[in-house]
Amino acid sequence: MVDSAAGRGLSPALAGLTLTLGSAVCVAARVGTGWLADRRESGHVALIAGMLLVGALGLVLLALTGPGPLVAGVVLGFGLGWAWPGLLNFAVVRLHPQAPAAATSITQTGVYAGGCLGPLALGTVAHTLGYPTMWSTAAAAMLAAAALMLLGARLLTRP
Repeated sequence: MVDSAAGRGLSPALAGLTLTLGSAVCVAARVGTGWLADRRESGHVALIAGMLLVGALGLVLLALTGPGPLVAGVVLGFGLGWAWPGLLNFAVVRLHPQAPAAATSITQTGVYAGGCLGPLALGTVAHTLGYPTMWSTAAAAMLAAAALMLLGARLLTRP
């Protein structure tokens, strides 16, 4: 994000501060969604999918030029769009209380595989096609993740 913003004319310091804003929003969103999740009996997977949708919107904004889309994109894409991992663990354990370690090990394998392969693939896209294409590709991946999350939850909860 910092290199992308600096490439659009922002100073590296201001780009770094913008990312810091996104990180602060992410911390607040993780704590806030965790607090809310403790008070809900269900609907956690749908909330995660919603967070991914908001994150995808933020990443689309990062593909646009200008300081407004940049700040909104960072707040939505990084701040809200990446606040879901802890909630995913909570939801998986809630859905499978009889085998929490097995359930979270499966989901964590996917999370860490994406965390490893995603930057490599998106870095290649950014290098060859530019940051706007990379942000759009990442947004499409977030949309696909939201859809697959809802589909997987639906398939797993069928009798």
